[in-house]
Order: sequence, then structure tokens, then C-alpha cells
Amino acid sequence: MQLKWLADLQAVVDGGSFKAAAELRHVTAPAFGRRLKALEQWAGVPLFEPGSQPPRLSAAGQRLCEQGRATTRELELLRQELGMAGQGEQLVRLVTGRTLAHSVVADALAPLMRRKDAPLVQVMTRLMNEASEMLERGEVDILLSYHHPVLALRLDGRRYLQARGADDRLVPVLHGHAGKALPRLLAYDPGQALGRLLDDHLAHLRGLPPLALGMRCDSVDSLREYAMRGMGLAWLPLSMVAADLRAGTLSLWGEPAWQIPFETRLFRRKKPPSAAVAQVWEALLAHSRRG
Repeated sequence: MQLKWLADLQAVVDGGSFKAAAELRHVTAPAFGRRLKALEQWAGVPLFEPGSQPPRLSAAGQRLCEQGRATTRELELLRQELGMAGQGEQLVRLVTGRTLAHSVVADALAPLMRRKDAPLVQVMTRLMNEASEMLERGEVDILLSYHHPVLALRLDGRRYLQARGADDRLVPVLHGHAGKALPRLLAYDPGQALGRLLDDHLAHLRGLPPLALGMRCDSVDSLREYAMRGMGLAWLPLSMVAADLRAGTLSLWGEPAWQIPFETRLFRRKKPPSAAVAQVWEALLAHSRRG
């Protein structure tokens, strides 16, 4: 059995037809058909429902496809680990969101990075769904994400360890000397985790006066700056604006029930981590305990 046959099977699922799958795999249709037939012969059972259009995997085909994805991920992870060992580097690959990267990650890793034995850390920023897929594919060692029922990541608890991070909340704030007129809403991009969280909250919140949308932005720092300049109302992390609230440059708006509690979560594979990954994991956990 050849590993490329498993990728062929997945291509049928992704492409929706044998012709589209062959194009995805950059082979001719006859050659693609021969490879699928060879995979069926190896499995010893039909992998597709007879006569189904578009092609639909049989129960055995679905099981083989799922196991094939997992096996391919594990082999890719092994290849990367062997490559790292051959280079003699203690690289830790951390994926998170942009806001968490320059807030939680910066605060948590600053003490570790000042040590002589600090590992090499590669920080990547992605949207949360893409970040979780990177962890599943073995492309990163640690995932730091926001956590809330609206944002829950569906990672297999049998394969991944998770740890609770710091508690926080999105609080509605506006310029400290804003007038009494109803402010315009400064919202997140809907593709962001905080954007999905806020949009869901506003859709189900009772008693909130209707807010006209003034702006959407994919940068929480920019939204804070817009609120500071009196451009509207923004729901921002309390950890970010606590000092602004104490100084009076920003003010809380509305009722306490209009605030949105959330937390951060850490994820990694359950298998014993390398010493470098363990160092970074413990640094992130220690920051959560302090916070």
C-alpha cells in the first residue's frame, strides 16, 4: 500500500467527483482510477457505495479515510521531529491569535526568554479554526486560544491535553468624556474569535438599545485607539483596558450583564513533550496562575 493512495481517497471527498479528485492530485483520470482500485484491493472491501453519484464512501471507506488522515499527520509529525533532532535545535512552535501573541505570549515568555537555557520559539498567528487545524496536522506544538461555549474548539480529548488559562472579559467602553448620545458600535471582524463572541452576545442580549454599526476592524489595538479618540463604543478585553479605566481615559458603559466573560486555553498533544515544549508550556501556565 502506498501513502499517496490515502491522499487519493481524501481527494475524492474534497473534490466531490472522481474527475475533480484526479485534477486535485495532478494525475490523469485513468491513472487515478487504477490507484483507487489498487487501494480497494489492498483493503479487501469496497470503499465506495455502489452507484452513488456523487461518489460516497462506504462505511469501510470512511473509516480508512479517517485513519489515513491520522496516520499521515503522525508520520508528518515524526518527520518534523526527526528533522529537528538532526538539526540539534530545541524549536517550540506556538500558534495563537494576534491579540494573544502580543499580550499573553509576550508577558508569559518574557522571563523565560531572559534565561540562558531558553528554547527557540516560533510564534505564528492565525484565526482560531486554522490554528486548531495546524495542531491536528502536527505543524505546531502548542495552541493558545480564547475559550467560551461559542468558541469551543473540537479537539479530540483522547489525543490532546488542555489546560485552563487566565480569566478575562470583554467590557463595553467608550471615551471617558463621551456625551449622552447613543454611541456607534466599533465591532470586530466577524471571522475573528472575539468577533464571533461579540456578535453572538449582542444577538441574544436583552435590554440593549439598538446600536448603529460604525466600523469593523480586525485589530483589537486599533479598536481601543478608536474608542480612546471618541469614535464609538467597543467591547475590549478588561486585561487590556484596566489601566485606561483607572485613569479615566475610558469609561465602562451599560450594565454589568452586558459584559462577556471568557478565558484562555492551552492545548498540546498528550504524548510526553520535549524539554523545550515543557518549558514553554509551564511558562504559559505560570503566567495564567499569576494573572
